[in-house]
Amino acid sequence: MPSLSKSRYLDGLQCEKLLWYRYNAKDEIPPADAATQAVFDQGHEVGALARTLFPGGVEITGDFRDFEGALRKTADAVKLRRPLFEAAFSHGGAFARADVLAPAGRTRWDVVEVKSSTEVKDVHIEDLALQKFVYAGAGLDIRKCELMHIDTSYIRRGDVEPARLFAREDVTRQVDALVPEIRRRLARMMDVISLKKHPPVDIGPWCRNPYPCAMLEVCWRFLPPNSVFDVARIGAKAFDLLGKGILEAARIPEDFPLSALQKIQVDAARSRNPRVDRSAIREFLSTLEYPLWFLDFETFSAAIPPFDGSSPFEQTAFQYSLHVVRSDGATPEHHSFLADGKEDPRPALIASLAGVIGEAGSVVSYHASFEKAIIRRLCDQFPGYAGFWKSVEERFVDLEVPFRTLAYYHPDQEGSSSIKVVLPALTGESYEGLDIAEGGTASREFLRVTFGDVPPAESGKIRRQLEQYCALDTSAMISLLDALRRLAR
Repeated sequence: MPSLSKSRYLDGLQCEKLLWYRYNAKDEIPPADAATQAVFDQGHEVGALARTLFPGGVEITGDFRDFEGALRKTADAVKLRRPLFEAAFSHGGAFARADVLAPAGRTRWDVVEVKSSTEVKDVHIEDLALQKFVYAGAGLDIRKCELMHIDTSYIRRGDVEPARLFAREDVTRQVDALVPEIRRRLARMMDVISLKKHPPVDIGPWCRNPYPCAMLEVCWRFLPPNSVFDVARIGAKAFDLLGKGILEAARIPEDFPLSALQKIQVDAARSRNPRVDRSAIREFLSTLEYPLWFLDFETFSAAIPPFDGSSPFEQTAFQYSLHVVRSDGATPEHHSFLADGKEDPRPALIASLAGVIGEAGSVVSYHASFEKAIIRRLCDQFPGYAGFWKSVEERFVDLEVPFRTLAYYHPDQEGSSSIKVVLPALTGESYEGLDIAEGGTASREFLRVTFGDVPPAESGKIRRQLEQYCALDTSAMISLLDALRRLAR
């Protein structure tokens, strides 16, 4: 029988079907996508920084899959009574490698688990409980278990200060409460792994808790377009409908409890016709004042603050697109900014933007609270632009509003008010054909070509793709606004 690692044990807690696939049909599990891999990579960076708080530490190196070799190296390293990184132990059908094992006194050890999250979560306690079960069973005397996570109140001033970036919480009591369950759980998981066929696990809230499951797209692909899960904010009610054999939103019974907005969506799914509230659209259009400044930012965030004055996971703007329509029927003008080089992009970006946006007219963004938050924070960080913030704060108009409130709704939106869904539903235009077609990819590609070892030709190509993508975000807003005006007539 196999031994279960920490990650496989947590898989088993989340879903026995996933656990079975890990050992019996792993080729059928979709590989991690780029966004998930980026999370893993960030975790490695955070872990490496955390180790600097334990000087003199010894890393158990070698092929990560060679667990027997890691066990032998760990047995020798334990005798040194120094902090150990990735120390490996096995007990009771499970094995675990510790982020940090820190000597405590002459004979005891502290277990320190490092996470790039901003708080202690239940899954972290489960992780540490398995570790304590394994380490204690292997003969270590564990004094306490700690969770080291990111403190979002930290503001970088000069070099990153790991002791201030990380918060440390003693979770020994919570861990000890779970340890007695470990042996029984491991036995159950071994039984699941040995089954000839995966256990019959239906989809449920566990598919996304504590993390989106690796099998999500496999297990949920039976759902039709406009399924009950696409009804906005329907929550657990969708599982109730599924339990009754109702998959399509159009088949939801008339007497099923829905909000007014949900009923609009379901009615559209039944009729396959768009919903148009001309009065609400006209009211929204009346809030706009020329010139119209269509604004969109691209940002990245990092657990480890990259620049002075920045905080963990702060949205750092590196690009904007701005289309200006100065009067009704005027040809749009385009302005843009894309950071070049490894220096802090924020000063040049806010200077550029403040130099372009005039003192009159509506600033139009899609999901405008995001753009407002970016500008407000930039002006807080660079106080010389406080006047700019005052000049634009009350002029923002959120173009998502008529779609979020279902003044316009097309069944092809399938419950979403995202611009990437609304644009083709209302105008026939789309983001298809772009090499970079969504914000997460834009962030990762910018970071790769800016801070990675990328040939100049490739870097230039990616930067052109970034310009094209961000410009489409603002030109798409113009198209949507034109379409709303036609509907309002």
